Amino acid sequence: MNYKYIRNGFTLVLLSITSLLFAQDNYVYQNDFDHLPSGQYNRDQIKEALNVSFCKGADEGRVHISDFESRGKVLDVKYPKGQVKTGQSGMHTKVPFDIAGEYDELYISYWIYFPEDFEFRAGGKLPGLAYQTSEKNMSLRLMWRYDGLVEFYVHYNTEPTWDGWHASINWSLTDPYEEPNGEPQADQVKFKKGQWNHVEMYNKLNTPGQNDGIMRGWLNGDLAINITDNGDYRQVGEEDIQLNIIYLSTFFGGSDETFQPTKDLEAYFDDFIVSTTRIGNSGGNGGDGGDGGDENEAPIVELTSPATNNETYTIGETITLRADASDTDGSIEKVNFKIDGAFYRSDASSPYSASWTPTETGTYVIAARAFEKDQEGLSTEVSKTITVIDDDGGDTGGGCSFDTPVSNSISSINKTSFTKVYVLGSNGPVMDNFKKFTINWNAANNGLYQFAINTNNGIPSYYVDLKNKLTHTLGQSNPSVTISNSGISGLDGSYWVTRDGDSFVMVSKTEGFTLYFSNDDQTPSCANRARPDVVDSFSYYPNPANNSIFMNGVDASVHEIVIYSMNSQIVKSVKPGKEGSISVDVESLSKGLYFIELRSFKGDSKRYKLVKN
Repeated sequence: MNYKYIRNGFTLVLLSITSLLFAQDNYVYQNDFDHLPSGQYNRDQIKEALNVSFCKGADEGRVHISDFESRGKVLDVKYPKGQVKTGQSGMHTKVPFDIAGEYDELYISYWIYFPEDFEFRAGGKLPGLAYQTSEKNMSLRLMWRYDGLVEFYVHYNTEPTWDGWHASINWSLTDPYEEPNGEPQADQVKFKKGQWNHVEMYNKLNTPGQNDGIMRGWLNGDLAINITDNGDYRQVGEEDIQLNIIYLSTFFGGSDETFQPTKDLEAYFDDFIVSTTRIGNSGGNGGDGGDGGDENEAPIVELTSPATNNETYTIGETITLRADASDTDGSIEKVNFKIDGAFYRSDASSPYSASWTPTETGTYVIAARAFEKDQEGLSTEVSKTITVIDDDGGDTGGGCSFDTPVSNSISSINKTSFTKVYVLGSNGPVMDNFKKFTINWNAANNGLYQFAINTNNGIPSYYVDLKNKLTHTLGQSNPSVTISNSGISGLDGSYWVTRDGDSFVMVSKTEGFTLYFSNDDQTPSCANRARPDVVDSFSYYPNPANNSIFMNGVDASVHEIVIYSMNSQIVKSVKPGKEGSISVDVESLSKGLYFIELRSFKGDSKRYKLVKN
């Protein structure tokens, strides 16, 4: 049995780690501060209380253990007026785990309370996990920013060299790396003042030299960031780097007056847990200081427009998105509308609504997420599927060749980005998570300096660098590119390349599709486009689905129906019956977005979106 001796003032406490409140076998650290006497702690006292070797801020009177109504003892940290950085603001120490060891992946969670009069200013640091030896170090902390915006703040042992790298990464599922025009993204999450906020972070270190690291975070139980292709935790030769401490560090950080608080401030921390498995927020009280006796209820939301699943609209038709939302034990803060998982609009007043005019045909998942204003900030999301067709009820695809191969080489394209991609024809790649395509081609030097795709959900990564995954003849007649190992389903292959005005066009040499990259909302037209053989009489329900889905109107040309995930993994494959109807069991599938693909004997295919509840 392991023991920890904790002394403060006249009190000596013998505490068994194995009897810690809520202790579990998968916990490697836990501290709820309830065993500590209240009062101000100097350096020697906090060193013994936390089993640390140093603590900036303790001798300066910035570290206390305080009594907080309904939570018991909490860590109380002071931030003096006008002061920044570890020498003058907050506290700064590194805490060893209760169960010694070094870990490739860990979860850390804690609760934090910012009083109503707290000033976030330009930013400050918050605790996280870290690696520390005498020669190397890496920290994976949090920051608060203006108005309480949440960010990862990462300090790697070897600074990443990829273009666009930032130390601060937004807690945002849209695009953690990018803030348009320097403004916060609409779906960035924020700490709330006057209530307890629950933070949980998961870091899985990458295999050195590979992009398989994970950076994930939850605020009050809701997933707020999910990066699954991190390659920067450990570079080649850094196999010895592993997580081994808690970086218990919080202070106003920055070098100018925008970071300095205009008055003395404080924040409270409670229930630090480090675990090898998901922790969740059930171990603490996320309320506003009440007795915590009643469990907070999540809000109720109904998507009233579109009224039913699988409604059909036409290109150019304005669609009203509308939701009813209520909260039985509080009030609604806002409703966010999403299209195919990406944030679209937010409305903070009832009736909650937004307007959307689709510019491309296809199947779309429309979602509404309601956020409660009080308590833990819980949210609830519902969704429906719609289909958008062109005026004559057909698809805008087609085998557009654009007269390729062309006899001339491709003229220079100076770092140009395209925010639209039109997949024309059949058997093309799934580009539902496309955000932009960027090319930088210098014809005079025969130099292709950038050829990359950004995604809006990080699959296979947020920035897919294709420059080193292709060969090209852009500077010759019959220009072409060949892509391999892109990680994007259906993209690998050889293409003829041409320009269509300001747009960039890639025509598959072997398949019946064309990729048309453009900044124009108008879908390109092709004189020789062809209708797919898989007809549009197909329907499926329910969507979203829980246990099974029923498919009807499957054309006789379809020989296989597959369901695959966002990372292109096939999870179901069935053969249609002669009657054109089939029931498919999806109960075992995890929650999320999937695709149904009908494959015909002639090689044509048709895709539809499916949401699994």
